[in-house]
Amino acid sequence: MKLPKVTVLISSYNSSGYIQAAVQSILDQTFEDFELVIIDDGSTDDTLAQLQQFKDPRIRLIIHEHNQGLIRSLNEGIEMATGKYIARMDADDIAVLDRFEHQVAFLDANPQVGVLGGLMAWLHNNVLIPKPITHHGIRCWQMFHTSLCHPTIMMRTSVLHDHGIRYDQQYPHAEDYELWDRLGRLTQLANLPQCVHYYRAHDGQVSRQHVLLQEQSAKKVHYNQLHSMGITPTEEEYDIHMQLGHFQVPVYKSEAYHKAIDWVSKLILNNHYSQVYDAKQLESVLTRCLTYSGKIPEGVYEKD
Repeated sequence: MKLPKVTVLISSYNSSGYIQAAVQSILDQTFEDFELVIIDDGSTDDTLAQLQQFKDPRIRLIIHEHNQGLIRSLNEGIEMATGKYIARMDADDIAVLDRFEHQVAFLDANPQVGVLGGLMAWLHNNVLIPKPITHHGIRCWQMFHTSLCHPTIMMRTSVLHDHGIRYDQQYPHAEDYELWDRLGRLTQLANLPQCVHYYRAHDGQVSRQHVLLQEQSAKKVHYNQLHSMGITPTEEEYDIHMQLGHFQVPVYKSEAYHKAIDWVSKLILNNHYSQVYDAKQLESVLTRCLTYSGKIPEGVYEKD
């Protein structure tokens, strides 16, 4: 039996308001050589009943009697994947119909890239969410926030299996952020410079329901990144770090601004010795974080 080129992975939990549109946007893709693994993770609404209405032979529907959580479900899906590439999709979003066509073509032409994302737009207003597109740009910006949008990702299955890599339970609600950080040390990362996905904002999404836990998990990723450079930050230094990454350094307060400059110098110096990040790219990113502080950072990623 011929194996599919792509395994598409969706984990759904109580997504009845959105799941049909999300699945249909995958089934309608212009690139058709895929299997769609859908894990219903113990839904208590009619999500499962809606999923069972689909009769497309490419769908493999897995039913959890009880909710096991997103991380367990995604790792189960990785184990089941038979495709050369694994594509992620969320149960409440919409994929652009030629997404897979462009991503497969890019990965086929660029074997050094193991993880490929793309740009997203807000579903309610079609405004694009900018992200860096190059490997070094993504890695350096990831010192502050995720630069790969999880539901846009297509990964090489071989990279995950060859290195025994899975999502880590120790980073709930930031499991993707931590995964990109690990994978960025092993393979090239990239984003397509075009919209491949429409992101739905609603009160039930994880980023709204579990904000504090997500922030705690992201903080652990930040500390891992800084430790890899030989830095154990104080709480004050960490606060400065996050202000810097969110363009919120109070430039009108000279003392705070000079502390931020000192922190930037420390990052550059420690990276010089540790060689964790591309030196030129890191200096460029940090300079722009200072330059754009207090401003709307339009175009901040254009060089990346």
